[in-house]
Amino acid sequence: MSINYANEDSFKTYIDYLALKRHFTNDGYDYQKYNGKIKASFDKFQTRNDAFFFYKLSKRPEAHHLLLSNIVKNPNIWVRDLCEEEAENTYLDWKKKIDGLTYQFNLDLGKLKDDYKSNYVVDVGGQHPHLMSLFLQKKISLETFAILTNISNVFDYWEKEIVDKFISRDIIRLSKKYYPFLEIDNKKFKEIVKKRFF
Repeated sequence: MSINYANEDSFKTYIDYLALKRHFTNDGYDYQKYNGKIKASFDKFQTRNDAFFFYKLSKRPEAHHLLLSNIVKNPNIWVRDLCEEEAENTYLDWKKKIDGLTYQFNLDLGKLKDDYKSNYVVDVGGQHPHLMSLFLQKKISLETFAILTNISNVFDYWEKEIVDKFISRDIIRLSKKYYPFLEIDNKKFKEIVKKRFF
């Protein structure tokens, strides 16, 4: 039965799904570097029970972004769940944030301390810096966090100074892995930061 749904488009969606999942769970794989390519067998794909769901997703013009928005939120999401209403809502929320990225970024910057550097400083005892705490408390978006941490290149310092390696390492990885998908104008966002703090 799956064979009917295993065509070129559904296989491409399957590859994208695998590549995105690997990107967000494996330090050794980079979606951008490998251009979303991953080794997979079409013959094996034809025998999968879930080929129908990839077929269904492949019919959507925004399939890649639906996959991305949901896999960023939950890298272990099943393809069946991607065809549910909750996944659609996650995608719509993500799209809204991306469409209004500059507005959201400005809004989030208002929640930071006025002294720019103090947002990144690891407190005595290796506690989470203010910026990371805001993200953990869901007071700023992942997009804002990713932009600020990547343009500030603060990762090496954080990895060395933050005591809580378990949570901080996951957050740092997520920020690094997600940032290239934002496809932003770095200069523009640096100017926004400059205007707010300097």
